[in-house]
Order: sequence, then structure tokens, then C-alpha cells
Amino acid sequence: MTNSVFAARQRSWSGVALVLSGLLAIALLIPSTRFQAWHAWWLHPVPAFWILVALLPALVLLVILISHRYYALRDRERLALLDNIVDSMPDVVFLKDLDGVYCIANQRARTGTGIDPLNKTDFELFEPDVARRHRDVDLETIRLGKGHRNEEWVSTRDGKKLLLETSKTPLYNAMGRCIGVLGVSRDITELRKAQNNLEHIAHHDALTGLANRTLLSKKFDFALRLARRRDEPLAVIFFDLDRFKDINDTLGHDVGDLLLQEVALRLRRNLRDSDLCARLGGDEFILVLPGSGEREELQRKANQLLRAVSRPYEIKGHVLTVFASAGISIFPEDGRDVETLIRHADAALHQAKENGRNGFFFYERSLTDSLYSRMTLEQDLRHALEQRQFTMVYQPQFRLGEARPRRVEALMRWHHPRRGNISPLEFIAIAETTGMIIEIGEWAMETACRQFLTWRQQNVRLDKIAINVSAIQINSGFADRVLLLLKELDFDPRSLELEITETAMMSGIIEVNRQINQLRAHGVEFSIDDFGTGYSSLSKIKSMPVSLLKIDQSFVRDINDDINDYEIARAVILMAKSLGLTVVAEGVENQAQESTLQRLGCDWVQGYLYGMPLTGEAFVETYRQS
Repeated sequence: MTNSVFAARQRSWSGVALVLSGLLAIALLIPSTRFQAWHAWWLHPVPAFWILVALLPALVLLVILISHRYYALRDRERLALLDNIVDSMPDVVFLKDLDGVYCIANQRARTGTGIDPLNKTDFELFEPDVARRHRDVDLETIRLGKGHRNEEWVSTRDGKKLLLETSKTPLYNAMGRCIGVLGVSRDITELRKAQNNLEHIAHHDALTGLANRTLLSKKFDFALRLARRRDEPLAVIFFDLDRFKDINDTLGHDVGDLLLQEVALRLRRNLRDSDLCARLGGDEFILVLPGSGEREELQRKANQLLRAVSRPYEIKGHVLTVFASAGISIFPEDGRDVETLIRHADAALHQAKENGRNGFFFYERSLTDSLYSRMTLEQDLRHALEQRQFTMVYQPQFRLGEARPRRVEALMRWHHPRRGNISPLEFIAIAETTGMIIEIGEWAMETACRQFLTWRQQNVRLDKIAINVSAIQINSGFADRVLLLLKELDFDPRSLELEITETAMMSGIIEVNRQINQLRAHGVEFSIDDFGTGYSSLSKIKSMPVSLLKIDQSFVRDINDDINDYEIARAVILMAKSLGLTVVAEGVENQAQESTLQRLGCDWVQGYLYGMPLTGEAFVETYRQS
């Protein structure tokens, strides 16, 4: 990139200066010797003054020449240094003259694209349309007299695609006249990939690759504005897997994550390109279907999605079958903004779950009232906890063939001041969601244990009292709190049985197992409530730290009418017996059920056939021993 023209001109002027200095010295010497014979001029020396005068111009020019040489060498060193600096730059640096010819190009420009651009124009280097675009930018930069920046993809000779960010600025000489365009091009291919990756991460769910809440909000809002402009309907489907938490708790989060990925894939495959599928978190998905508003069409689509999701999955050696529920809202009748449509679809989803799961439900106005009722119930539940509006009732458990109970289960009841009796299925779920179950559970355990001790004083002899415990209660410190309570009450731990759901027992959470084992070491027994309704297999019973299984009443109810219920009950009893576990059948209501259970070898029974849940006082009146 050295300026060779400047160096050549410098050498020319140096030669001219040397010749002129010699001629001038001769001219000054001639006058002092013209009257003397040429052959004898050396016999009469010229005075030193005239010699000095004659040589002074030559000396001055010699000094100037040396100075020029010094500055030229210094400039060449600076130019060489500048060359090295520019050549070492990772960016492409180039200079074009007014005709578009590349006058200067650094090493990166000569080798980066595999083409040496020196003394060439863009029309000799690129395709005509690309060259014309470059030339137009150059001319515009010169005309406007200000810089220009753009991005473009270019291809190297080896076929590699590069994204270049090019900045161009007009270059002026000392006279202020534009002499060309200076350009710098930077390879931002990897930078753009990183930016795109960050953009994708910011707008997509990391697990499934679906849109996240942020992207959902943007795209949903755009789809809604488009629907308004076109006067078209739009449907929202709030999608949720049924009992997905059970899979996470029993098989682990790795299996649960893989299942979510497969579900997301199936949902995408059953949607149009124009549809939007987003994951809100957990097992919740939102589907936005522009142009869809006919209920029959949406029913077909919902059934198609539910069937796709319910097909078996093979994940890490497990064959899983899961079901889903969906709630549907439609623009504009069910809402005119994103938040309202999603909220109403969510309300419809909850109704679908209450209807039995594995189905869908369209939003109705009454659902908003139901949701408001739930919120009100949550507030009332907090008040009930403060005012101690809960009561405990107790249902006896009998050994088959005996007339008197030897065990009892404590059950919680809530009598609402305005709404009357609230089902435990309703308020326990809210208590677990809000975390109030911890305080409620502690109250229930203390109340039941005190009642058990009171019965003994009243001559009601029972071996054990069973109390239901939520998995949420079994956190760090649970065992210590229970043992402290038993110590304060002087309650024998061997008389206490804690019922925990199958799902919680199979959660595999280290802390849960530690708390259970700590209590078992002091004599507290554990039983599995509603066995058979979770995701564990019979073969896993042996790994559970329990001494008793309770067959869920859903299997007992039709044990004589449904062969599947019969076989499940039979398998549970046989497996439990082989492991030395006690079996209690819940919900026994008639003699036929009792006979079948007795024939299968069931130990204990509980149900309306033997006794209704009673208050503590009524229990004493009924079962006091004389």
C-alpha cells in the first residue's frame, strides 16, 4: 500500500537539486579567474571567501537534500507501519477512486474472499446486480458527502456464505476535493448467529422450542389486530395434560421433560403453519387458531389434538399413556383482547377437568362466575383457618368378620357459614395450591391425636388412628414437628398412621423419603391412600416404606360388575399379601362387595356398610365399650 509515485518524485527532485548546486558553484568561480590564464589558475589561489560563497548554495541544497531523504525514510517507515497495522486488521479495508477502481486494499480484502481487488472495479469482481448495487452506494456516498452503512451476504470462492457489515465514507484531499470512497467491511456472520440465538432463547421455550409467553403475547396481539381488521374469528385453546405431576413424581423429571417434548411435537404436527403454539410453563400450552370460529370445526380440531396426545409414548423404557384437557374461547364473543381470551379459555379448561378430564369445554359466561366463586372460596378458606371453622369426623375401620372397629380414619369437614358443607375435594385442592394446607394439616393432626387420647379415657379402645397427610406438608422439619407434637401430648407413635397418596410416596424426592423414614424409626406407620389411581406399578410396592395399602373406592364400587376392577383389586391384594402388607378396602357399601373382598383375602374394610363418619362425641356413644 506504499505511495510509490511520491517516492519517485522525491528521487527526481533530489537529482535536479544536485545538478543545480554544481552549476551555481561553477558560475561563481568563473568571474574570479577570467583574467588569468587557464593553465595557471591554480598558481594564484582564489580567496577563501569566494570559495565559501561559491559553495554555500550547494551546501544549503545538500542540507535540504539530506533533510528530504531523512523525512522520506521516516515517512516510508510510517507508511510501512501503517501498512502492517491495516493488513493486520480483521476487517476488510479498501479505497476506491472516483471511477470505482480499487486503489488500496489490505491483506484481508485480498485474501478474505479469495479475490484480489486491486486495480479492478466491482463489475470485474461480482455479479452485475451486486456490482451495480455497490456502485450506486458509492455514488450516493460521494453525492451526499456522508457515510453509509449496510449489511449483505457474500459468497467466497469456496462456497462459504459471509454476512458483511460495510461502512463507506467519502475521502477528501488537502484541497477539500473528494478523491474516492474509503470502506471498511466486517464479518458479522458469527455475531449475527449469536444474536439470533439469543433472540430465539428470549422468545422460545428452552425445553420444547415452542413460543414462550413473550413471543405469544407479541404474535397473539398481531393475530388479534389482523382478525379485527379482516372481521374474522379467532380461537384460543388452553391445553393441559391430565395428572402430569404424577409422572414427574413417580418416574422423574427427565421422563417428564421428554414427554413434554413429544407432546409439543405432536401438537405442532396437527396445526397449520398459520396457527400459533406456545408453552406457558409446566404442562400448559396455548394454541391460537386464526380464522377459526365455527364450533363444529373447533370440536373436530380439539378431538384431533386430544387423540394425538393420548397415543402411547415410549420413553426411557416406559410405555406411557397420558390424556389432556382443553378449554376453548372464541374472538370476539368470548373476549376482545389477549388477556381476556386466555383467561376465559383457562376457565373452560378447569371446567373440562371437573367434567372428568380427557375432554374439552367451550367457555360460557357462567364459568366466570364459577372462577369468581373459587377466588371467593379461597378468601373464605383463609378466614376459616383463622376462625377455626373446620371440624373433624371419624370413620371406623373393621377387620372382616369382627363387629367392633379397631382402627379409625380422621376426616376433615368445613361447614361454610353461607354455602354450607364444602367438599374436601374442593377446599383441600385450594389449600394445597395456596400453601395453607401446612397450617391446616398441623391443626388436623393435633385435633385428631387429642381426640384419640380422649376416647381412651372414655373407654373407646382403638389400635390406631389414621390421618391424611398432603405431600406438600412433608417438607424439611416435618418429622421433627410431628414427633414434638406426640411428645407434648404423650401420644404413643405406634398408634399413629399417616396416609399419603401413591403419587407422593413414589415421588422419589430424597427429603420426603428422609422424613418418612425418620418417623417410621419411631414407630409411626405409613399407608398408601387411594392405591391404584396413580402411575406406579404393582412391582414397585416393595420399594415403598409402608405397611398398609388402601384400595381406592373406585375399584371397590364395581368390583362385582367390572372384570377390570375385580382383577385390579385381586392383584393388589395378592401382591400386598406376598409382601406382608395389610390391605384396607375403601367405600364398601353392600354385602356383595364384602363377600368378594373376603374371598380375595382382604384384611380390613371401611365404608357406609359398617359406619358413617361420626363426630368425636357421636363416635363415643356408638362404640364405647361397656
